[in-house]
Amino acid sequence: MERRNFIKKICKASIICAAPTSIVTLQSCSTYGSENDVDSSSPNITELSIDLNETEFSRLKIVGGSIVTGSIDFDKSGLLFFRKSQEDLTAFSRRCPHAGTSINGFNNGSAACPSHGAKFKTDGTPISGGPTNAPLKQYTVDLNGSIAIIYK
Repeated sequence: MERRNFIKKICKASIICAAPTSIVTLQSCSTYGSENDVDSSSPNITELSIDLNETEFSRLKIVGGSIVTGSIDFDKSGLLFFRKSQEDLTAFSRRCPHAGTSINGFNNGSAACPSHGAKFKTDGTPISGGPTNAPLKQYTVDLNGSIAIIYK
């Protein structure tokens, strides 16, 4: 076999073997939120009302309380809530801006992505040193007594 043909065959084989691993690696390190990404929220539902007196939301009645929801029509990744003060309740999408995974709830002042370890403060901003500089998507919340209305 000629040297040129040998090198050509080896290069082709190397590319074929390395391609699947390279594609998976590149996809897992992409940053979500570009215009080509599928939005995690449903365009038809623009507001969500919750009653903090319901058992599943009762932890939000306490300052410092936090809960997460699973996938819902309002946001397919689920929601992450944090009660900042008596007057202030925040709501974020659980979709990690780095990996697209649903992040975990707040624990000791931060929420983490189980895929790549990105961490976020209770205001939704990323903690430096992680794989992302992008904040969590935040929704507007109107709090009226025990009723919270979340808007896109």
